[in-house]
Amino acid sequence: MKKLLLLAAVAIMSVCTMNAQTEIKYQGEVDLGYSLGVGEFASNRINIHTIQGFKVGDYFSAGIGFGADVYHEGGGTNIMIPVFLNMKGYLLNSSVTPYLSFDIGGGIGVGELSGVSGMMISPAIGIKTGAFKAQLGYNVQKISESGIGINMSAMQLKLGFAF
Repeated sequence: MKKLLLLAAVAIMSVCTMNAQTEIKYQGEVDLGYSLGVGEFASNRINIHTIQGFKVGDYFSAGIGFGADVYHEGGGTNIMIPVFLNMKGYLLNSSVTPYLSFDIGGGIGVGELSGVSGMMISPAIGIKTGAFKAQLGYNVQKISESGIGINMSAMQLKLGFAF
């Protein structure tokens, strides 16, 4: 995870130094989503995420995200805490802006999932109008415990606000 954060910092500094006139400003996001499990180990989950980072110019943003993925199948509630790097590329600079998003990081289990962890990757497409945003993506969550790994994939819909 430390290498991932260092890589993110280097990438942001590289983009910033390309053009000294590039405006850099804080950007925060809050998302509420639902992931519909697909595949052999399908499990639906509710997603509550926040991303805190920077918007560089009009076409790129990056930040660190965290939140809670609440798995609610099988009669119980299980929670994974995702921690990830988010990068977005905005395709237009207009009032309605489509974007591409990519998350990479890991999840840490709490409660009944304590001791379970794994890698998370989530590419998505979205649209932003004003502060409101919506995105559709594909979430891959690999969880493992004691050397046994399970891939949990899901189609993900998120609605949120950027500020």
